[in-house]
Amino acid sequence: MLKLLKKIDHKLLPRPMDFQYGPYVWLIYLFIFFLSLAQYHPIENSYLYATIGTVLFLAVYFNGYWATARKVKWNIFAILVIGSLMALLSSGASVFFVYAAAFCYSLGSTKKAFIGIILIVAWIMLFSWINNLDPYFYLPGIIFTFLIGGLNIYQHDISLKRKELILSQKEVRHLAKISERERIARDLHDLIGHTFSVITLKAELANKLINKDLSKAKDEISALENISRDALSQIREVVTGYRTSDLNTELTHAKYVLESNDISFYYQFDEFDISEHINKELAIILKELITNILKHSEADRVDLVVKHQDNCANLQVKDNGVGFSEQKHQGFGLKGISERVSKLHGKLLIKSFSGTLIDIKIPLAESK
Repeated sequence: MLKLLKKIDHKLLPRPMDFQYGPYVWLIYLFIFFLSLAQYHPIENSYLYATIGTVLFLAVYFNGYWATARKVKWNIFAILVIGSLMALLSSGASVFFVYAAAFCYSLGSTKKAFIGIILIVAWIMLFSWINNLDPYFYLPGIIFTFLIGGLNIYQHDISLKRKELILSQKEVRHLAKISERERIARDLHDLIGHTFSVITLKAELANKLINKDLSKAKDEISALENISRDALSQIREVVTGYRTSDLNTELTHAKYVLESNDISFYYQFDEFDISEHINKELAIILKELITNILKHSEADRVDLVVKHQDNCANLQVKDNGVGFSEQKHQGFGLKGISERVSKLHGKLLIKSFSGTLIDIKIPLAESK
């Protein structure tokens, strides 16, 4: 039965949608029409006509979610026609005009959407005047057409801006990666290019001297070895410099990453004297903790505190996610964090309740 319902759902509505079950929920307003009809049905077979009209409406309604900006106007027009015919049966038919207004956001632009709503209101007023319909029809129709139609336009604009922001953030991250690669390539080229040029010259000179002056050739080979060692050391420094960051930078990055994934992030950093080594190690630990939260916690809020306490650098990270049992600690990527804390002679405390608390204390004496 569940599989059948899913198949029907996939046939009725496109994917993806911001609120997948919203279109079904909003159909509840059709009960207003039928309740009104139960109190007042002026012609014979009112319920038959109402049922036929509702079935036709549902076909047009669900098709409207698939329609393009060019075609959705015909769905709106069809709903207006159905609503107008149903208005001859019951004043509750004003709900059909609200449904028509709700689709106006799909017309392609905010301007076109508001023009659509104004035209619908104008038709409600003209149709009510021609058929001498009572205020129970046209007043709710006008009010809720403006209200629901305007709200849908606003929500659609917000959704578009949010999607544009996400795309912009992805583009910024992509460009940042490209820029970083180019910078690394440039720096390594400057370093390695110069070093290899010197190595090549030294090797050529040693090759020329090896049969003429063995002593000088050995000196050149010795110099060649020193240059190679120095170059290797410089390359390691460059690579290490790119792979590590400080705590301030990592906090900024954590806020960006978490809030990009709809997770609220609040932090307090009481800056104090701390060695570069501990600073970088805490930055790496923080990066791993944020990664764990994103992958496993299912949290929507993270609180972080970095403070100086009892001559220790104290890092506390708390989330309101699902938590985990003691047996699963190692399975959540905490083994590496535990090893880093141990190397710094620190302490790692993990508490899991309605969420997880990670409390890390690193003695500042290690910075000396």
